[in-house]
Amino acid sequence: MSLTSLAIKEKGYNEIYPFASWKLFTVPSGGEASGERYKLYGINHGDTIRILNTPVKSYEANDEEFIVNTYGGKIDHNEDKKGNMKKLLIFAKDTRPEFQEYLLYKETYSPREIGEKKMKIDKKIITRL
Repeated sequence: MSLTSLAIKEKGYNEIYPFASWKLFTVPSGGEASGERYKLYGINHGDTIRILNTPVKSYEANDEEFIVNTYGGKIDHNEDKKGNMKKLLIFAKDTRPEFQEYLLYKETYSPREIGEKKMKIDKKIITRL
């Protein structure tokens, strides 16, 4: 079916089923103009370093992304801000204990630029943990 859809699309017709141009592969964010995510930055001896989501003993990289985005969004929208800041700080210290302090940033970007040589990311500081 995917080969048939590709051949039909090459001839200028619509696909039977969107195998060849399925958004999951070609436009993972559904063609949105902008996306946002929350990221932690660590402060170590005066240097501010963006914390990458890498697997650690307790968490997978996807778990880290989900946790930071979940609590970051709640903190940004003032949903039990104090309680969520405490939870995020506990998580940050557990996964990245080498930092003395942590900053929560909201990053806004264009999903269409993903994979480009240069991607513009606008950063806004939300809070210091």
